[in-house]
Amino acid sequence: MQFSTSPDIFLKRAEELIKVGQAGTALETLYDVLTNKRLRNVNAGNTEPFIKKFVDLCVEQRKGKQLKDGLTQYRNIVQYNNPESMDTVINYMLDAITKHVSEAQRNAEKAAVDLIEDLDEAESPEEMILSSVTGEQSKDRTDRALVTPWLKFLWEAYRNLLDILRNNVRFETLYQNISNKAIDFCKTYERKTEFRRLCELLRGHLQAIVKFSHQQNAINLSNPETIQLFLDTHFHQLNTATEMELWQECYRSIEDLHNLIQQSKRPIKPQAMANYFEKLTRVMYVAKNPLFLAAAWHRYYNYISRQTKVFTEEELQNVANNVLLSTLAVPIIKPSSRILSAAAKENKHRTQRYTNMLFLSTAPTRVSLINDLISNDILNRVRPELRPLYDLVEEQFHPLSICKKLSPILSEQIATNESDSKYGTLLCNVILTRLLQQLSQVYTSVQLDFILRLARFPEPYSMTPAEIERFIMNGARRGEFQLRVDYLTRSVVFDTDPFDSSQSSSNCAQLQASPSDLMRSQLSSLAICLSNAQRVACPEYVAEKQAEKAAAITAALRKIEEEHHVAVARKVVIDRRKEAIENAIARKERAEERERSIRVQREQEQERQRLAEEKRQREADRMEKERQAIQRQEARKLADSIKEKAGIEISIDELEQLDTTKLLELQVEQIEKEKHDMQARLKTAWHKVDHTERAYRKREQPLLEDDYETQKKSDRENHDVARKVLVAQIREKHAQDIELKRRFVRMLDDFNVVRAQLDEGRSQAHTEERRRIRESLAKAKEERIAEYRRLKAEKEEAEAAERAEREAREAEEERAKAAKAAELAKLREEMAAQRARDEEMLRKRLERERERELEKEREQQAASKKYVPPSRRAGAATGAGVTPPSTGTASPASGTAASSPKPKPAGNRYVPPSLRK
Repeated sequence: MQFSTSPDIFLKRAEELIKVGQAGTALETLYDVLTNKRLRNVNAGNTEPFIKKFVDLCVEQRKGKQLKDGLTQYRNIVQYNNPESMDTVINYMLDAITKHVSEAQRNAEKAAVDLIEDLDEAESPEEMILSSVTGEQSKDRTDRALVTPWLKFLWEAYRNLLDILRNNVRFETLYQNISNKAIDFCKTYERKTEFRRLCELLRGHLQAIVKFSHQQNAINLSNPETIQLFLDTHFHQLNTATEMELWQECYRSIEDLHNLIQQSKRPIKPQAMANYFEKLTRVMYVAKNPLFLAAAWHRYYNYISRQTKVFTEEELQNVANNVLLSTLAVPIIKPSSRILSAAAKENKHRTQRYTNMLFLSTAPTRVSLINDLISNDILNRVRPELRPLYDLVEEQFHPLSICKKLSPILSEQIATNESDSKYGTLLCNVILTRLLQQLSQVYTSVQLDFILRLARFPEPYSMTPAEIERFIMNGARRGEFQLRVDYLTRSVVFDTDPFDSSQSSSNCAQLQASPSDLMRSQLSSLAICLSNAQRVACPEYVAEKQAEKAAAITAALRKIEEEHHVAVARKVVIDRRKEAIENAIARKERAEERERSIRVQREQEQERQRLAEEKRQREADRMEKERQAIQRQEARKLADSIKEKAGIEISIDELEQLDTTKLLELQVEQIEKEKHDMQARLKTAWHKVDHTERAYRKREQPLLEDDYETQKKSDRENHDVARKVLVAQIREKHAQDIELKRRFVRMLDDFNVVRAQLDEGRSQAHTEERRRIRESLAKAKEERIAEYRRLKAEKEEAEAAERAEREAREAEEERAKAAKAAELAKLREEMAAQRARDEEMLRKRLERERERELEKEREQQAASKKYVPPSRRAGAATGAGVTPPSTGTASPASGTAASSPKPKPAGNRYVPPSLRK
């Protein structure tokens, strides 16, 4: 296809094809143009009408694949210069699809009404026969035929848009908006399956951000704004999953939010964290984990208790009630490790995951939750009717009267409250556990009827003897109780196993120590007795041991001090090395990042300059053409105006040759003339309209009152007539319904006979069909299992190969690091040797300089002690000022100098006889 630099030509061609009824050909034309690579050089502003027409055709014909390819190409065009255009086009597309969905729903409702031929019949015979075979109604079939295709197309559009916009920093805000709209789509139309797939899709995109972080335009999760966008989307996803009661997706959304919160550098809003923990309480309740349910309620209360301006006192009281009841409902006995050793690893992993979700360093226990309940003053905020519950269960528990005391609270306060009733069964289990625990501390065996009389709970939490017995046996199976039931005597015998490892996780005081408690403290008790006897019998030995202990303590303190200093010095060295390595790595990463950013900026700048230059050139050419066309058009209009209004005929050639002043004067005169004429006409029209309107209002004033009275009378008459007609219609319809019922009663026996004949005739064929389907399902299941095993084997082989490759690569890196470390050590040794040689050379040079200075000083001292002749003394004294005797004729200057008086010797200096006076 010959491609033009402007898509307007192809847009006009497509519109022409649409007008003649060839929308498919128009779509193919636009698709071929849009997928052409040369379209990237076209201005994005000129392409927007083109892409909107392409979107309209794809939506009308439901071409999802072509629409995705076109939007991908348009993303590549506008992502650098005009990313806002992508937002406009996508919103335009979604609005168009949503409009078609609404229209399809209206058409489906209209079709469902049109299918009813006789309004007097409640159901047609065809529908009655069809309903006996299938439970599908006519409206369901109509929706599947009209609405479902558009819903599928809208869902496919959301998935394609998320795939197009993912992992692109220029469209991250648009990506989050589309994600929220897709979540709202699943919520509006209650599409649970699509919501699960959407959650998996968003989770996969989030994991791919780290994998493809090195790519251009990749999303940076260290950016606080980006993390906030992801947090808002996943909170919306969590709320929607909770409303749709998809608890598995709710749990996964909480895990994703936990990872994002850990990566966020900004503090999370308390309202958002409160929402997080509130949803976590629902998940833990569905998971039937009382311990972490109570811990989640504690965390939720800690966040909202500081937000008194956001949450009312009634809401705080409701949360405090849940905190109290969930804490008291936590089981009080940890099962024996010997019984649950098989599931210990799995329970540990699950406990660690739940602990991390609660942002706790250690796993919660019942004792820690009870302590938090007291320290945070939660008991003062709960309802006054529930406050005695803590004292009865934890402080004043008595097995003979506990059920009687708790009955009013359970029946009147907890059972009548919808939010508190879910803890009633758990509280009864805790009370029954503690009752059996304290009975085992006092009695060796008790009658089963005695336990049944003590464990009487009010409705709706009453337990039958079979349920109580089942509870006892399940506790014994889990290792919580050491007992056995004797059915001959109908008694419960408590075993006294001194090596029982099950312990109570409650601070409640015990009535007396159990054999297992005594066995745990047996050795310590024996050691205390022997120590007391030895202290009385051998005081010297005790004093010697105390002296040895004091000496050992002194030596240990001295050794600890030495080890502390060594550890501190070693820590300083390690910190320095670690800091040096981290600085080197950081410098390297900064350099690489700087080089990469500079390279990307350079490429972007070059691309931007090239596109700007092309745009500027095209704009200049277009402006020049438009300017010339406007000039010609204005010249033609001016000539026509002057010819019509001034009566002067001027051709375009003459107009170009005329003086500008002349033209302006002609034009000004014409404008002034038109202005005066227009003002005169407007003044005349204004006066006319004013008088007419005044006359109208004056005339219609008395008529309005008469019309109001007439309207009231007619409204009352119409109301009376309509009511009489409505009553008559209702009575007539009632009579028709009674007649219709009588007719159908006569037909009922015949209908049942026909239906029985149909069922009998189709039963054998239906049985054969069910057998065939069952066999095909079994065969398909076997094939699926074989395929799964093959894929699993291939996956394990691939993982093994990848593991071997990774180990080889790590070994190679270790060898490279070792070689580099050896090279650095050798370089340090060479530098140290070179430094030692330089210091030795410097020392020798300083010694030579010092020897030279000493030698000069000795020569000067020797010269000062040596005898100097008088002649040399004078020369030495006068220096350069003494003129040596000259040969030949003396000059006048020299004669003058010779006749001058001799200087007087100073001091005791020796003066030759020739110079003396």
